[in-house]
Amino acid sequence: MTWTELREKCRRQSDYIITLFITNEVSLFLTWKLANTRVTPNQVTLASILCGLGCSLCYAFGNFFAGSLLLFISHVLDCTDGNLARAKSCFSPIGKWLDMSGDRIAEAMIFTGIGIYFIRTGASEYWIVISFVDAILLSAYYYMVDMALTLGLSKPVQNIGGLKFKGVNVKWGLMEPMLYGLIILSTLGFVKIQLILILLLSLGGMSYQAFKMISKTAESA
Repeated sequence: MTWTELREKCRRQSDYIITLFITNEVSLFLTWKLANTRVTPNQVTLASILCGLGCSLCYAFGNFFAGSLLLFISHVLDCTDGNLARAKSCFSPIGKWLDMSGDRIAEAMIFTGIGIYFIRTGASEYWIVISFVDAILLSAYYYMVDMALTLGLSKPVQNIGGLKFKGVNVKWGLMEPMLYGLIILSTLGFVKIQLILILLLSLGGMSYQAFKMISKTAESA
């Protein structure tokens, strides 16, 4: 399989802007190297989860640079499992479940690591609580998004005002602000600011999803 064929086969209908230009490019190179090996998409998913665990441990002990590096690698692998599945035409219900569950597990571990860091450093109880609240709110937000997709209240292919790059629709969501916010702000020593931003974004995202569900339900009534 040539590079052009791989890129075409792995092209998504919609994706996040930073993922489209950075993460997925690294992921495609890795997929290209793995396409002719015996490595399976599920193995890549498990490696992504392990990197998330490594990030959590680094954050717990205050090494935010190493943790953020592992978080980026985890995201690259999270993109790679899907790309590898497309490249090898290797799909399964277990793989889909593992991919979705792995994301939520990794997020929970990462915020747990941040909470442990605050406990270890004697930070205010407020920051310990908000770390775990962020994890809960993000899980609730993603649950609402998945529920809206299941009920047909949201379209699986999203775009922002028709914006399109590389033949891919650009979509929006909390994933990139949460992920890259942590990678950048925690490395710079501003993890508390990121926690507040995640709290506000999660509440805003949940409110938007709830409003959309109520509006769609009212229209169909």
